Amino acid sequence: MPKPRGPRPNYNNTASGGSGSRFSALNDYQNEHDDRNNDGRKKERNTTRRVSFKPSAFQNKGAIKGRVNELALRTRLEDDEDMDGLVTTLNYEDRSQGSRRKGSPIPKGKFGRGRKLSPSQFGWYQVTIYFNLQIQAGQRYSKDDLIRALLNSLSPDIFIPLYWRTEKNCVVFFVDDFAIALRLTQLERNVQMSDGYRLFIRVRDGYPLVSVDEPFKEKMKLAMAKRYNAHTKALDLTKFHADPDFRQIFVGLFRNPVLSAALDIIQKNIPDLEALNLNDNNLNSLESFKSIETRLPHLKILYLGGNNIASLAHLLVLRNVPIIDLVLKNNPLRQRYKDHALYVSEVRRKFPKLVKLDGEDLEPQILFDVNDTSTMPKAQASFLCDASGADIIRQFLEQYFMIFDSDNRQPLLDAYHEQAMMSMSVPPASQAGRLNAFWKYNRNFRRIVNNDDVSRLRQLKVGRLPVVSNLAEWPKTQHDPQSFTVDLTLFTPKLISFTVAGLFKEFESTTSTNGDIRYFQRQFVIVPAGGGFCIRNEMIFVTSATGQQARTFLKTPSVQASAAGTASNLPTTAAGSLQSRLQMQQPSTSAAALMSTPAPVPTQPDDATKMQMIQAMIAQSNMNMEWSRKCLEETNWDYNHAAFVFDKLNREGKIPPEAFIK
Repeated sequence: MPKPRGPRPNYNNTASGGSGSRFSALNDYQNEHDDRNNDGRKKERNTTRRVSFKPSAFQNKGAIKGRVNELALRTRLEDDEDMDGLVTTLNYEDRSQGSRRKGSPIPKGKFGRGRKLSPSQFGWYQVTIYFNLQIQAGQRYSKDDLIRALLNSLSPDIFIPLYWRTEKNCVVFFVDDFAIALRLTQLERNVQMSDGYRLFIRVRDGYPLVSVDEPFKEKMKLAMAKRYNAHTKALDLTKFHADPDFRQIFVGLFRNPVLSAALDIIQKNIPDLEALNLNDNNLNSLESFKSIETRLPHLKILYLGGNNIASLAHLLVLRNVPIIDLVLKNNPLRQRYKDHALYVSEVRRKFPKLVKLDGEDLEPQILFDVNDTSTMPKAQASFLCDASGADIIRQFLEQYFMIFDSDNRQPLLDAYHEQAMMSMSVPPASQAGRLNAFWKYNRNFRRIVNNDDVSRLRQLKVGRLPVVSNLAEWPKTQHDPQSFTVDLTLFTPKLISFTVAGLFKEFESTTSTNGDIRYFQRQFVIVPAGGGFCIRNEMIFVTSATGQQARTFLKTPSVQASAAGTASNLPTTAAGSLQSRLQMQQPSTSAAALMSTPAPVPTQPDDATKMQMIQAMIAQSNMNMEWSRKCLEETNWDYNHAAFVFDKLNREGKIPPEAFIK
């Protein structure tokens, strides 16, 4: 802003009629215009046009506004001179525009007429009476004095203030009636005490907060005991918060912790409860009723009238409860259905055994003639379509997983057919977490989209070499035979189909003992080959184990013996445990028993094959050619058995050092 130049006009000249600054400013303005228009000529001036700021008539606006507020309050308080020391500078009308005296006990924000009260979803409202800083709540006015003043202003309506408490500059209590809460908001400062002081009242939705501890539960238990009818096995918790035993505490069942505590008390003390009345408790959620069908299996009558349940969807937690009598009237959900028949139909869809709704008997439903008392067969850990296959499957799995959990999986080449096929799938990461070691082999069709034939074929391994190469890339594993479940679904002399599921540990590295527990399911199709069997088709599924499954992993000593890889312990302990789980006897005489030689007996290979086997043994064992040949010759050129014997003797330190000198 440019600095004014030249002589400053005298705005405070009071010589002209003593009108003060405003009159002088007006004269200057008029004179300036008169000079400009006198005879059509502009009056010559010594200075250029100036810009100046006049002192505002409301320079001390805050002080004047405070005086206006005080004047308004004095007017409303009937100008009683005896009340001068009690008048505050707060005014409700001005408060909606931001007026609030510094240091006022009234909270910031809209107040009085500036705030509209809406119905609370919990049905409770907090009323706060604020006092001037010069007045200590509870010292000048007693509780009876305040209640009497409120009742006089609300007449003919009456109410009972609940959970009254006195703080430094305010008094707080609660009401559970929206009409009373609305009337209290409309009172504003119309409530006047005997000495003329008018009360500041604020109402908002809210309820008392309490801690659900053991003393709290004990008081609940005593009150519930008085409301239980042992003859009808019924518990009446209607308007439970208004029980006379709860004068000092607030037991609102609409709070999930309180309702959960009530259901826990019922479960522990009256598990045979058949009828429960929860009318008029302002319930708006039934999440605490989860698994109620197991906690209260005899419950069949439930009253939920007069609550705040907004939709029938909230009743889904009760869908497994055989309710025959249900009350839902006076809930917001009832307003969703103008057609009573549609309302009944929707409720019956969730409770098919319902015979009484909202106190009215329902017409019998037309149902199919199905016997509800029939029971499904009991679940079994394993299934065998033919008992003759038990021994074959047992020995096949023992040999297969013994090699699979070893440091070298190459011997599994003899376990697969030349045209073997294998695929693997894992669930999405959102369901089972990230299975990093297996994700790249995933052939889950939900992951392969847009008819991606290339990915579908790439993840399908065909031929025993691609299959075993894929399995060799897996991390080191340790399976728990005690967790195995086996289902033998097809057993013929030319083809056997079975599924094995269980747990294994995925080690972080070949030298680490830490790892995650996984759950697997592998479906095998095996066919006869030579004197034994080989895998023609395999499907693998891997996912993360649940917490309960992980806690049961490797809980028996026999599994630790199998993990050690000793030839003497594995066939007896692991085989015996799996045989006991299958609960099958050794096969005696059958067509399948004639072909149940557990281990393949390889024929004598030619010289070229022997040389390949020697080279493979050298690469696997790091022994020289002489000792590798000796190991194969002493095991009758059975490579799998030779590798197993080498691992066993090498762990025991029985192989001489010269075997590794090349």
